[in-house]
Formats: sequence, structure tokens, C-alpha cells
Amino acid sequence: MTTVVLLAAGKSRRFGEKCKLRTPFMGKPLIRHAADAVVNTGLPRIAVVSDPAVQALIPEFRCIFSNGLMSQSLKAGIGALGDDDALIMLGDMPFVKSEFLLQIAGADTPAAATDGNKVSPPALIKSTLYPRLSALQGDQGAGSLLRELPGLMRFSAGPGELEDIDTGDDFAKFCEPTATKEH
Repeated sequence: MTTVVLLAAGKSRRFGEKCKLRTPFMGKPLIRHAADAVVNTGLPRIAVVSDPAVQALIPEFRCIFSNGLMSQSLKAGIGALGDDDALIMLGDMPFVKSEFLLQIAGADTPAAATDGNKVSPPALIKSTLYPRLSALQGDQGAGSLLRELPGLMRFSAGPGELEDIDTGDDFAKFCEPTATKEH
């Protein structure tokens, strides 16, 4: 079985003083965009959070707390899955569609999204790879591990689907009246 792990424990240092995941974005808190896409897949789900206020915004998720860096959050989420495979989704990716998540989740081998240039989350990590994740440290995600896999399936995302909101400039780019509403 595959369980979605929504990573939402980052400190948002590049965003500024506010918690970006709680910031209103296109009509709802930023985290709700990713959470809604995950919920609409119908897959089992957990979230790794560091802020109780973020947890309150995603009541449909079983939440695990982590105050660490990305590698620690990833390990906390994976550690809660047992033998389930993990579909890794980031809480600051508001444009990923449920259908795209299901495509990746249906892969028989490890898989990741691509924009044509690089691989990124959402990504499917098979449980057989969990021991290799234990070597990750600091603010390192699973990307380096996935890029090394010779059989990695790559799923092409739609235009703008893999955009994430890391900075105030990213936020402003999509909140301007001229920003496309295709996402």
C-alpha cells in the first residue's frame, strides 16, 4: 500500500517572519492547497508538522511532529509507515493535482515528478529504499537518492504544477492580478 507523507514542518526562513503554510494564498491557507490535493486522492495520509496551528488546518491528517531539518522530517514520516511505500508531497506546492499524485502513486518502481529538467517531489519512495534514507542528514531531502536510481520512473508535470512557494517573491508572483489561474 502507498501512504502520502505531506511534509509541512519547515521553518520557512526564506519566507520571512510569518509561517508561510498558514498564510492566505488564492483564497485559503497555503497548506490547504496541497492538503486538498492529497485528500482528493483517497490514499491514506500522514503529515509531518512542527506547528500546532498548521496541524489545526489539516484535521484529515494523522500528524507527526518534527522540529528538525528536512532529513529528520522525512525520516519521521517514513518511520510512521511500517512497510507502506511513501508518496512524498510538500506542503508548499499548491498547484499539484490529485490526478498527478495518483499517477506517481501507481508506479511499480520508485518515481518522481519532473519539469523536463530535474526530478522533484511529489515522489514515490518504495519501502525497500527506507534503509538508504537513514544516511540523509541536515536539510537534505530524498532527491539525491532518487537521482541515483537507474530505474527511476519520471512523470512529467503540467506547466507550473511543480512551482513551490519558498519566498515572499514567489508568493507575490502568484497573487498578482496578472498571475495565471491555470494552476
